[in-house]
Amino acid sequence: MKGSNVAAFLIGALAGGITALLYAPQSGKKTRQQVREFIDEEMEQASEFVERTAAKAKNAVNKGVSQVKQGASHAREFVNNEIAGVKAELCDCDRKTE
Repeated sequence: MKGSNVAAFLIGALAGGITALLYAPQSGKKTRQQVREFIDEEMEQASEFVERTAAKAKNAVNKGVSQVKQGASHAREFVNNEIAGVKAELCDCDRKTE
């Protein structure tokens, strides 16, 4: 149901655009030039958007990698401290049984 509404809207928009171009009070050459300029401007804006988005994504990935490395380092330190504590307890137990 939703898809048919979107399709109807797009068909209507396309029909309206074509009708506007056909009845425009200017030459086809001028209209084509305006369409080309519009498309060039939109493509440039889209390209800039993609570049900005890619840079933000790269920064987010780098920050995530850094945080994962830091978390792994803290986990490794915690585990090493726990192992050292268990070894110390085992050594104390050996001395107490002697």
